[in-house]
Amino acid sequence: MTLNGFFAPLCGILILMGKAFIFVMLILLPLSASAGEKSSSIVDFLKGYRSETRGQYDEAIEQYRAALRSDPDSVQLRAEIALLFLKKGEVAEAEKLLAEAMTINENDRNAMILLAGIYSARGEFLKAKAIYEKCIAANREDTEAYLFLGSLYMSEKRYDEAITVYEKIISYDEGNIMALYYLARLHGEIKSFDKAKQYYQTVIDLKPNFEPALLDMGTLFEIEGNFDKAIEYYRKVVTLDPLNKKARSRIATIFVKKKQYNQAIYEFEKLSDLDREDVNLRVKIGLLHLEEERYDEAIREFNIALAANPKNDSVRYYLALSWRGKGDTKKAAQEFLKIDPKSEEFGSAIKSLAFLYIKSGTLDEGITTMQGYLDRIKDNPDIYMVVALLYEEKQDFKKAIELLGEAHKISAKNTDILYQIGMLYERLGDTDAALRYMDEVLQIDPDYANALNFVGYTWADKGINLPEAEEKIKKALDQKPDDAYIRDSIGWVYYKKGEYAKALNELLRAFQSLPDDPTIAEHLGDVYSALNEYVKAIEYFDKALGLEKKEDKKKQIEEKKKALEERIK
Repeated sequence: MTLNGFFAPLCGILILMGKAFIFVMLILLPLSASAGEKSSSIVDFLKGYRSETRGQYDEAIEQYRAALRSDPDSVQLRAEIALLFLKKGEVAEAEKLLAEAMTINENDRNAMILLAGIYSARGEFLKAKAIYEKCIAANREDTEAYLFLGSLYMSEKRYDEAITVYEKIISYDEGNIMALYYLARLHGEIKSFDKAKQYYQTVIDLKPNFEPALLDMGTLFEIEGNFDKAIEYYRKVVTLDPLNKKARSRIATIFVKKKQYNQAIYEFEKLSDLDREDVNLRVKIGLLHLEEERYDEAIREFNIALAANPKNDSVRYYLALSWRGKGDTKKAAQEFLKIDPKSEEFGSAIKSLAFLYIKSGTLDEGITTMQGYLDRIKDNPDIYMVVALLYEEKQDFKKAIELLGEAHKISAKNTDILYQIGMLYERLGDTDAALRYMDEVLQIDPDYANALNFVGYTWADKGINLPEAEEKIKKALDQKPDDAYIRDSIGWVYYKKGEYAKALNELLRAFQSLPDDPTIAEHLGDVYSALNEYVKAIEYFDKALGLEKKEDKKKQIEEKKKALEERIK
């Protein structure tokens, strides 16, 4: 027997028998140079194997190379050294050795499999496939080659071909766990969920503790919306492996979806016990407490997270919301003001801060605070918009328009800015200017629902362009079917067109959503009046009077009401 022939079975024996065999061999084999080349090569190989098992790859490579010098035609030694280079991440060296091995024996399977693995990792799939197919041609039951070939088809999303490959394994080895598992995954990828579950169940029947199959089965049930069944499979994983964070995380996520927040918190707490360094878990727990309006608990969790990372502006924003929810506007404002103006959360923070000033009636303080930002930051349109909002609350519409004009210079295509300027001109009584701005909005975004509604309602209220008004409002309603204000507008168009039954239907739907809106109530009074249902009309005019705050509008409604009361005397 040549040395080349000797090394192949020896590798298998060593793997089976372990380190004890190595030490015995090293003791028994002669170590002197006089023992001959064959003994020396075997000893070098055994030393290399010992170093390899200890993770001493550099020493192992040198010892295997020493063995190779004694047997320069050994394909097996080249493959063994190449494998060590792959473990070290030195792919070029491994590829060079495997090329040498295949020059000696182009059909050596171990060398072929390793080289195909290199091609696959490098994305050279055609070369890898050619080698795997060559292995299969040599042995129609080469399961490893089939598995690798199938994985290539999977990575290319050629799922049908991958399924065919794995089915070939099942044809001669019906209990092959990996082939069955990949068939299940593939059927899941093509959304053939029933078939996928059948394969997963077969895997679980054969190997009840196979965690990947249990996890995937849970995922399938979760996708289908069968959350209880999904939790059942995730629980099985946790029972097998209490440290499995993925399964417990999926259970927690399902409880969040089901709005069972206390159960979700329990699972996240368990996850936190497994990984104290994962601050994101504390944030998730805090958000659930915030959702449940348990503000003290939320504040505690967010403070823990901030202690680990004081610059986390997302957590800072949640903490501010928690203080606001608790009713402590001062502490909420303090946290909002700590948020970095360069962060993504800054826009939401200053808007929330503005509403705090509005709610507390401290508009001047808010304007002073926001002006401080404006003095330092000149290129952020959000700050101008927020200060404009505060001036709007003070009824200083001209100053608000001036500030929004500055924002418009920074962000000329910002439709929200243009829309708000238009609304402010409407509040000043300049409808023509308002319409010009709405037209500018629609030139940038023809589907901007609120601008469409504004133009359509304004035309309808004036009794002009009614077909075009109806078209615009319907377009807005398509985008916001649940918007009661747009529903009121389409009802008002029908009223102006004399289609009173249709108007009544739409206005009643709008009033159902917004029973505290005086304009909708007044519109209903007008429609009932047109339908000669005067008692109903008076009823809705009374509701409008109770809701309306503007004195001039109250007088108009009162006059309508009196006119109807005269008719029914």
